Amino acid sequence: MVQYGIDTIRSARGHSVRPAIEHREPSRPGRACAVVLALLLGSAAGAAAEDFRTGGTGAALGTMRLLADEFTANNPDIRITTVPNLGSSGGIRAVVAGAIGLAVASRPMNASERKLGAVEIEYARTPFVFAVSAKSRVSSITSGELADIYAGRMVAWADGSPVRIVLRPASDHDTQIVKSMSPGIRRGLLVAEARPGVRFAVHDQDAADDLERIAGAIGPSSLALIVSEKRDLKALTLDGREPTVVNAASGAYPYHKQLFFVTGARRSAAVERFIAFVQSPAGRKILAQNGQWIP
Repeated sequence: MVQYGIDTIRSARGHSVRPAIEHREPSRPGRACAVVLALLLGSAAGAAAEDFRTGGTGAALGTMRLLADEFTANNPDIRITTVPNLGSSGGIRAVVAGAIGLAVASRPMNASERKLGAVEIEYARTPFVFAVSAKSRVSSITSGELADIYAGRMVAWADGSPVRIVLRPASDHDTQIVKSMSPGIRRGLLVAEARPGVRFAVHDQDAADDLERIAGAIGPSSLALIVSEKRDLKALTLDGREPTVVNAASGAYPYHKQLFFVTGARRSAAVERFIAFVQSPAGRKILAQNGQWIP
């Protein structure tokens, strides 16, 4: 995922930046550095000892806000600020740099990140879904249809309206999940990525925005994001399997995203208390209400 600079960090939901990219992916290292610098400058402004910031993957941000609200209502001595979408990689960089106290990621850390001293805890999972607007008449899709959509062989829905695909950058973890679903889907997605004018959504919230506003749009998302942010989206049944938490937890629906907390080698007492809350019955209830389960 891609990380934004200081102006986006100051926005309410990160929607002030809406890049539409065609056959190019934004520069990742430079923007990640800008984010970390902005957060470090903010930290230097004098946050209280028991305050901390959390940020990272967009799939987790809506739920993090709900968890933080419930936690701070019962722990008024601690204030938690959820920053706009940094992406998993940006969140990990930020927590290692000390710019935030707790990162959320939708992928396991890689070897280089572990060498920096970061520590991960898988705290939840959520169904990985294909979504359309809640106004769409489409409610289900097959793997074969997905392959045809990506390859450009299926260009209209059953009612004759055009199919519009929303892609994620080739390096994004969501893209890797989609390509792993079947050889046909992988081949089709490679064709789609090379198609002139195709829509790339940089991060999870951008993708959700596009899926809501573009007529006939379809693309990847997560149940956690759709539910926690009350998005006007519908998660499609795939190959006859409904993407519910119960089905995903049992393996009946086979696709999910892992969600991780990432911290530095040392955690503050406030971060420790928050992680304990998320793992408590009260925290688990909020996760369950928002499309997630604890494995």
